[in-house]
Parts: sequence; structure tokens; C-alpha cells
Amino acid sequence: MPMVEMSQTGAQADVSSQANKTPDSRPVYEVGFHVVPDVEESKVGSVVEMVRTELAKGKAEIITESFPRKITLAYTVERATTGKREKYKDAYFGFIKFATEREYIPALETLLRDSKEILRYLLVETVREELVAAPRRTVFASDRLEGETLKKPTAAPEKKADVSEEELDKSIEALVA
Repeated sequence: MPMVEMSQTGAQADVSSQANKTPDSRPVYEVGFHVVPDVEESKVGSVVEMVRTELAKGKAEIITESFPRKITLAYTVERATTGKREKYKDAYFGFIKFATEREYIPALETLLRDSKEILRYLLVETVREELVAAPRRTVFASDRLEGETLKKPTAAPEKKADVSEEELDKSIEALVA
């Protein structure tokens, strides 16, 4: 019996420590990045680890992330390297959402900008929400329309106006002049 009492007391202590825990007040950021397709698929993880290491230097709390996967880009991206222009039609896309102090962001941006493995990136400040709720469908209820099929409204047909040749000629001359 004493063990049960101890485990219940321990459980109560865990609950109270979670209740007293204050939410992280640091700003939340999300970085999305494209890894060049020249990197072997097995080495994409090392690029992600490089970004995570920089975040660890800033004691960042990683909220959520998506490991890069190969996608086709919407348009060809060109990048000048070593005197020639490289063109990319696909890349590995991944993102990391994290909370850290603002002073660590410039170092992260420098790493992302200077890395040859990262084609481009986008770093934005965002909110902590981990899951974005799906948009709700609006349902309208009406007894008046029950059992009827809604039809697309149609425009009333235009009525032909009687116009004389002289009036038509005058309006054409006015438009041309």
C-alpha cells in the first residue's frame, strides 16, 4: 500500500508542476528552405542537422518540423555560383518551426544565406499554434428550400433597342473623333 500512495503523490506533483509552468514567451519563427537537388538524398539529413545545430546554439525550442522531401518547383530558379548560372527545376523542401530569442536570428540567416546546399529560404515570425484547424464548412439551413435543388441564377436576356441608322452613325463618329 505505501507504494500506491507514493505513486499517487508523485502523479499529483507532476500535474501541479505542469499547471504552474508558464508558456514560453520567446518569439516563434518558421524557416522554410529548399535544399539543392545536387545533394544526395542520403545527405539531405546532414543539411537539416546543420540548421538544427545553429538553432541549438540559440537554445531554440523546436515546435514542429518537416524533413525535406523532393518537390518540383513552380518555376525554374537560377543561382550564380563559381562564374556560371545553375538552373534548378526541383529541390528538397523542408521547414522547422521554433521559438528562440531575436538576437539569434541574424546568425541563422547568415548560415542559411552562405550555405551552398540551400537554394533559398524564407524565415518568418509566426504564432505558436502547432496544428492549424481546418477551415469550417458553413452550412445554411432553411425550411423554405427543403427538398429543392439550388440552381445557378441566370441573367435576364437583354432587350434589343430600336436605334436608327442616323443615331448609330452619330455615336460612331463621336467615338472616333
